[in-house]
Amino acid sequence: MRLESFQPQVGVHCETTTLRNMLHHAGARLSEPLLFGLGQGIDFQYWDPPVPGRSAPMLTGRVGPGELSHRACAALGAELCASRPPDADAARARTAELLAAGHVVGVTVDIYHLDYFSSRSHFASHYIALYGLDEEPDDGHGGGLAYVVDTDQQGGAQTLPGESLRRARNSDEGFLPSPNLQMHIGGLPKRLTTDSTAVAHEEIWQAIRATAARMLSDRGPERGLSGLRKAASDVPGWRDTLTPGEELVPGVGRFWRYAGTGGANFRGLYGDFLREARQRTADAALDGPADAFDGVRQQWDEAIDLLLGYGEAPDPGGRLKAVETLMHAIADAEQAAFERLLRLATRRVGESP
Repeated sequence: MRLESFQPQVGVHCETTTLRNMLHHAGARLSEPLLFGLGQGIDFQYWDPPVPGRSAPMLTGRVGPGELSHRACAALGAELCASRPPDADAARARTAELLAAGHVVGVTVDIYHLDYFSSRSHFASHYIALYGLDEEPDDGHGGGLAYVVDTDQQGGAQTLPGESLRRARNSDEGFLPSPNLQMHIGGLPKRLTTDSTAVAHEEIWQAIRATAARMLSDRGPERGLSGLRKAASDVPGWRDTLTPGEELVPGVGRFWRYAGTGGANFRGLYGDFLREARQRTADAALDGPADAFDGVRQQWDEAIDLLLGYGEAPDPGGRLKAVETLMHAIADAEQAAFERLLRLATRRVGESP
């Protein structure tokens, strides 16, 4: 069974792509950057390596899985329903019920088990939008096809074996697994289904203020700007602590660039959100912060390029020091941008009726 009226929506980040597809099918035509901004998705989180010396730390540029969707839906007044059936059979049965009721279903998966994914590493915090399931054969061994939407980088709308989806959903391996988690949109305010410009200025400014306040707050040494500075200071030591560094260091760069969890992609999304917020609010004061995030994204890309070329570098230590310098400069630039946004949003919220 497939949702015949479903229209796949492309995106660059897995959770916002999934959320956009769920909302679009429910009747709310909203952009991915707007959802990212309303969901307060930007962050920095530092996770120690699971195997010290043999694996790299996990450095992510977003909030934790699921937080963005809940915050965005709360800002929009949309009902987000999430559940986690106890096993793979129950999860599939519940998903089939939701599809039959006309819902696009967002599910968390381990990319290792997705046939169309090139990664051979376990990463279980990935989201895809499910819009169809074929009936499985009577032998009970799994089968049929699943119809999903992934990010544009992964090909957008995809078809994969039902058993592949089953394994991916049921996996408890990889980063922050949540086996069989699923979500759907239970209901929308009528204003969102009749007018794509119905997002209130107040909702936008509240999200900007909350994001800036969180990024500037002290949440310990591994979160926000403190986490970014900790990561920067640790980078030069990777030459001695990561073995083999020629593989692990470029692996961090590939992860940041292609997996979507690094700094550049999310900083670009946030800059796009600020530009859309400027258009929706007609507030030219947002031009400066939006331009600032363009510069931040460029700096992230420069750091990623340095990591990707680490194995061939004549001076590997010097290359890592250059990455450290860039990351500290990024932290300074992000702090200045968020301080500016916090002052601006606080004034605008105070001016709202």
